[in-house]
Amino acid sequence: MSQPDLHRAAFDAAEDAILLLENGRVIDANPRAIQLLAGSADGLVGRELADLAPLLQPDGQASAERLAQRLDAAGRGEPQRFRWLYRRPGGDFVQADTQIARLALADRAGPILRAVVREEDKEQRRLYALAVDMLGAATLDGRFKELSPSWERTLGFSRQELMARPYLEFIHPEDKARTLSETDTFSTGAQTITYENRFLCNDGSYRWLEWNAMLALDEGLVYFVARDVTRRKTAEISLRESEEKLRALYDGIPHYLVVVDKDARIVSVNRPYPGVREESVVGRSLYDFTSPEYHATVREALQAVLREGGRASYEVVGLGANGGRAWYANHVSAIRGADEVTNALIVGENITERRRAEEERRESEARFHAAVEASMDAFLTLASRRDDSEEIADFVITGLNARAATMLSSMPREQLLGRRLSELVHSVEAGVLLERCLRGLRKGAPIEEEILLPAPNAQASRPSVWVHHQIVPIQGGVAVTMRDTTERKRLEDQLRQSIERLEVYAEELEGKNRMLAAENAERERTASVLRQQQEAIRALSTPIIQAWEGVLVLPIIGALDRARATDVMEKLLGEIVRTQAHFAVLDLTGVEDVDTPTVDHLFQVARAASLLGSRCLVSGISPGVAQAIVTLGSDARTLETFGALEDALRHALVVSGARLPSARGKAL
Repeated sequence: MSQPDLHRAAFDAAEDAILLLENGRVIDANPRAIQLLAGSADGLVGRELADLAPLLQPDGQASAERLAQRLDAAGRGEPQRFRWLYRRPGGDFVQADTQIARLALADRAGPILRAVVREEDKEQRRLYALAVDMLGAATLDGRFKELSPSWERTLGFSRQELMARPYLEFIHPEDKARTLSETDTFSTGAQTITYENRFLCNDGSYRWLEWNAMLALDEGLVYFVARDVTRRKTAEISLRESEEKLRALYDGIPHYLVVVDKDARIVSVNRPYPGVREESVVGRSLYDFTSPEYHATVREALQAVLREGGRASYEVVGLGANGGRAWYANHVSAIRGADEVTNALIVGENITERRRAEEERRESEARFHAAVEASMDAFLTLASRRDDSEEIADFVITGLNARAATMLSSMPREQLLGRRLSELVHSVEAGVLLERCLRGLRKGAPIEEEILLPAPNAQASRPSVWVHHQIVPIQGGVAVTMRDTTERKRLEDQLRQSIERLEVYAEELEGKNRMLAAENAERERTASVLRQQQEAIRALSTPIIQAWEGVLVLPIIGALDRARATDVMEKLLGEIVRTQAHFAVLDLTGVEDVDTPTVDHLFQVARAASLLGSRCLVSGISPGVAQAIVTLGSDARTLETFGALEDALRHALVVSGARLPSARGKAL
């Protein structure tokens, strides 16, 4: 038999359905293919392979489009393997695994493809449908290719809905990166992987899936089994959260939690003792951290709990911060095993600060009691007592200091304790206090007042006393403070009288101050009038007369001192400038005496006048003035002097060439 005959015999005898394709059309088929897909060779040869399938595949993809892609890839030499749904002539469908590969035939111009169609095993398919776990296969590009019915039962999506989208879209966003990282291990050569993630359900919830995947690189598929482990994961998460909460509670509780065995060996602690590492605590004896004088107390408590399974409490001194000592309040309870108590839990609270505070409180109370006893004020506490109608009618002394005992009665303090105020009939203070305490309780607020206590009838000679009461309601009674303020009231009276006297003195002083102010005002007015008169006299004492045009006459009468000489200079120079006078005559006829500095000042006037273009003439010089001028020496020669005013005026008239006016001139 020739080689082609052998190939044909093998072709016809194959159990799988074999088709030869050219341009997607069937050009030959073996008997198994005819039986499976057409029933006769005439119904199969010459047909398009796409015509043998329904319009859509189970995953929702169009059969013609998807098959064209696979035929094109196979024609390029890329073998294709996929599960395909075929339609038989009777209208029913058959699911089969299909492999398409290119045949190398030298005498053919176009590629010839061989399609091997193998009907799925029905028994295997039934097992596949009954599987509780979710079975399936996916392509390497991330899409489901085949899914068992359990996917629909578990997630609520149909298989078509699941295969229509990349499976990564169904994974919880928080798990996508981890899932991609797990599947990337296939690229390192791994053949199987196991991982977990959360997968979307049709109702919007997520379920935890445990995946076991295997890579079939020759088929271009990944086969997988997914198991719903939501209950287990929920239990694990709940257990982990519970453990975390318990651990947080165990670690965060402010007390020391110590578990010991029957030999008092430390099994675990939530935190080590101050300055001790945790690993240095576990395994050691509890007595190593307890002061020796308290070992018996600890041993007795542990034995009672471990033997009887009850509880015990005790306080001990143990290891504190920085190697010091600290007080601990320990509460011991039993930890039971299956049949007996196996361990003991010790809850230790560091009470060092509390013990210190209690000690400080006791010391403070002792100091307070000492201060109360030494106080000059009277302190006492009273408990209320009710009558038959349940109304508060009396008070019993429950505590008082020595000062209170003295103020209330002459009895010793020990005899006053426990007595009612109403029993102290001979005490005015007790009677007043009873009435005030009743009023304070009815009012429900503190009372503070000062009253004058009269002397008792039996002691009329005793002076009355002032007492300051402060009554404060407390639980079951009142607290009272009393102070003898008689001396203070006496001092207040004296002070008030002194203030009244001072007020009288102040009023008198105020009247005198007003009189003095009036006198001062009168003096100020008189002084003002005097100043005005002096200014008028000064103006009259230095009159400037314009004898005629260009000639000024300044007669000076009376004493000529430095101040007046200065005033003369200021007025004369001002008039010279104003009138443009060529001569200024200073007439000293009325001047009896001047001192040398004043004469020198006159010389300065003359020099100043000359600087303004005016000649200064001096007339009427007396012997005293002449003597003062001679005393100045050479400066006297600069003055033009005349014996009489007429001589000076005549000289000015001659020198200026002016004509004598008809009038004598006018004063300026």
